[in-house]
Amino acid sequence: MMFNVLRDGARFEAYSGAMWFMMILKIVWVVAVVLFIIWIVRSVMKANHANGGHFPHEGHNHSSSNVDALKIVKERYAKGEITKEQYDLYLLDLK
Repeated sequence: MMFNVLRDGARFEAYSGAMWFMMILKIVWVVAVVLFIIWIVRSVMKANHANGGHFPHEGHNHSSSNVDALKIVKERYAKGEITKEQYDLYLLDLK
């Protein structure tokens, strides 16, 4: 029973020694799960940042030099250093 009736009245026994242990164990479990989720999110964000801000796509294996080359081609086109035809040709070659 939750209450142990004594001569003086009722005594609450819900937080006996085992109950305190179980409550602390539950808190530790919740904290561990939260920390694990934070670790996973940080790992994914770190991998995303290392990949140049792009999530890896299946079938596409862009190296960092390829991504840099695409960036350079886009910048050159934006500055007007290359024509639209050259831009399209470079993009096809790099992809």
